[in-house]
Amino acid sequence: MCRILGAVARERTSLRHELLEAPNPFVRQSESHDSGWGTAVYARTDGADPELVRFAKAAFEDPRFEGAVDARGRIFNCHVRRATLGGLGLENTHPFTLGPYSFSHNGTIIKFPRFLERGVMSPGGDTDSEAMFNFLMRDFDDGHPVRSLRAAVRGAIERTPFSGLNFLFSDGTKLYAYRLGIFGLHWRSDGDRLLVASEKSDPDDTSWHTVAQDVLLVCDPESPEEPHALRLAGDEWVERAEIDAFEEAKELRGEARGAYAAARAKRLAAAASE
Repeated sequence: MCRILGAVARERTSLRHELLEAPNPFVRQSESHDSGWGTAVYARTDGADPELVRFAKAAFEDPRFEGAVDARGRIFNCHVRRATLGGLGLENTHPFTLGPYSFSHNGTIIKFPRFLERGVMSPGGDTDSEAMFNFLMRDFDDGHPVRSLRAAVRGAIERTPFSGLNFLFSDGTKLYAYRLGIFGLHWRSDGDRLLVASEKSDPDDTSWHTVAQDVLLVCDPESPEEPHALRLAGDEWVERAEIDAFEEAKELRGEARGAYAAARAKRLAAAASE
């Protein structure tokens, strides 16, 4: 599992408070999610590529993290990783990007090699998350982003058990946040900035709203007062979903966790090829 933090803003801003200074900042969450970190920051909302920063080191012990928190933008896609599939390395560090598109994932997708069918781009690493992103991007339609996300989520439900399909996705104009599985997702707005997070940056702040299962938030930087919320997969598909915590080796940290996640991904990939 991992932690995700996204935002959209009416004007360019930074997430320094949420990343570094809040009662429950992202940097503190990285103490238990210590397999790397990354941010994709969009300075504009015209579909341009984001500024991508990624390091395969725990954010709380990486001096480069503090240098990255002042990046200013209109859309943010941020991630701290706790490896469950795929070893420690830049190629396995979120967010994953392709041109203007960025993707961060929270959860474990067990039979992820099933995503890698005809036409899906070969991943650079060996994570389930990148495999799902590439599966999404194979058939992504710029004119119908919600329809494309729905097809990808239903495709995941059809192919594999998972602990969570929670993700942040941006096309450079909006931010899309989704929840399905054992992990939580929350949002809040102050009217000028809308935040979406797997953990509340201030647990005592009652302005946070909890996202229900199978809800997609469409977060528009031009109107950050409130996200547009809609069901994505639908009841029939949610009932079909095989959701499991997959908590094996949860006590591992650091290099030991990375080695375990690398071996696990290799084992699953080999089984899929048999």
